[in-house]
Amino acid sequence: MTDDRSNIPRPEFMTDEDWATILDQTSSLSRIRSDGDNDVQAYLADPKGRATGDGPSGLPTLLLTTIGRKSGKERVVALAFLPDGEEMVVVGSLAGYDNHPAWVLNLRANPDCWVQLDDKKYTAVARDAEEHERDGLWEKLDALFPVWHHFQRQTDRPFALMILSKTGAA
Repeated sequence: MTDDRSNIPRPEFMTDEDWATILDQTSSLSRIRSDGDNDVQAYLADPKGRATGDGPSGLPTLLLTTIGRKSGKERVVALAFLPDGEEMVVVGSLAGYDNHPAWVLNLRANPDCWVQLDDKKYTAVARDAEEHERDGLWEKLDALFPVWHHFQRQTDRPFALMILSKTGAA
């Protein structure tokens, strides 16, 4: 995907105004990163209801802490997620840009991580969804946030679908 996002067609399920907002929010990788940092701070300031979708985005949201594959430092991101039984599924979309988000690469290098759901923290382990799981997960993810599916069509890179399994209390 090029940095010019104006040529991405509006999904039929969105209004022009909502699509303009999404395009603005994903207009550059630096904007995505900056907004992501703000999302983490907002989550930490008021974690109540985030995991159930009662937060500002209206989507279930968690905080994911990974270990940087290059720096060895903890990296925290706020991510919308799909509750799937006892597991959580997160999508490495990066709004359809051609590179995987850093957190995906970090999890692939070291799958041990931490998850915060509202004010509860857990240790977890991550894995890529297996090929046979992807279709069923995409159906559920599309129902949760159809923009992911739309952005997937904008790049040849298959989005990572990472499954997080709690291993204990943090």
